[in-house]
Amino acid sequence: MATYINIAPHDYNLSGITSKGYIINRKGNTVYVQWGAIKSRNRKFYWAGPNLPQTTTRTFRSLDSALYYLDDKLRRIARQDYRKLPAGKRILKHKEF
Repeated sequence: MATYINIAPHDYNLSGITSKGYIINRKGNTVYVQWGAIKSRNRKFYWAGPNLPQTTTRTFRSLDSALYYLDDKLRRIARQDYRKLPAGKRILKHKEF
């Protein structure tokens, strides 16, 4: 399971900062993608709302097609300045602060 985050300046947001997360997982011919806004507190990351993350499931006819889609998705995420979280870190369920 690959987990990526992007915390960066964003001029159009009221706070001036954007924070987003991605989780990508593959099992056989199926690729699962979860994404949404995140919050950070005490060096931990949480989904920003109770209805997050948004989820997409893609099932392919062959393993090669699934691997191609996964590689392409990871390349597109890397181009958007997402960084991979270290091993053992993950985005936790929404928590009221």
